[in-house]
Amino acid sequence: MGGRKMKNYNPLFWGILIIISVILFLCSQYDLSVLNTNRFFQNIKIISTYFFGVLPLLILMVFFLLLMTNKWAFKIEKLSLGGFNLLFDNPAKLYKRAVRSFLDTKRSLFKIDFELDNFDETLTSYYKTYEFFREEMKILDNEKKRGRWSNRGEQQELYRVTNEVIQVLNEFLTTHQNNYRRWYKRVADTNAVATINESEVIYFHITPISEVQKYYYRYQEICDGFARVNLFFKSTVENTFEVNTVKWERAT
Repeated sequence: MGGRKMKNYNPLFWGILIIISVILFLCSQYDLSVLNTNRFFQNIKIISTYFFGVLPLLILMVFFLLLMTNKWAFKIEKLSLGGFNLLFDNPAKLYKRAVRSFLDTKRSLFKIDFELDNFDETLTSYYKTYEFFREEMKILDNEKKRGRWSNRGEQQELYRVTNEVIQVLNEFLTTHQNNYRRWYKRVADTNAVATINESEVIYFHITPISEVQKYYYRYQEICDGFARVNLFFKSTVENTFEVNTVKWERAT
């Protein structure tokens, strides 16, 4: 069994720590009252005045430089006083982390259960996923604007995969969402499901959802559509965003 990996600290951290240690050592070992002269404190005052005067400019310059070199990401969560956030991270890593966290509860995208899942709720989940990717991918838009300053490779790949996700979900939703929802609302409102044998009555509210869905007039088509979405997310999205799907596999 391997040992625990040690955390690497930034050199700036060690530099500040050493400076603080030196100051504490000097204060404990030497009499610094000799520094108590008017000239010394006047010089300190002048230096501190200039330093704090240019400090905001230095911070802005460093912040701009880090944005241009793809080290930080700037993101507005909400247009409100409490929703304005600065996220200090690589945009690609930030995006992958957000997507992985979102998909961590979206089992039906990777593995749908035709016997347990309610197709109406699943369609809602798919649409929310579609909107999520359209919104979150904006953090990658800046990569195209920064041109040669940016880390093109990883962000371009994430942008490409995200466009595929949007295309696959859009195609599925456009094909099946409206038709299924109209049918589902009708049978729910009337509490009756039409069958091939009209003498047989299926009551919506006392019948398992898996049985009700099988009477949808395009049942096999929508099942095939779900299967194609699952295949795409398993083959492309799972590895790209490092989503843990093992937890959804049923024990044999």
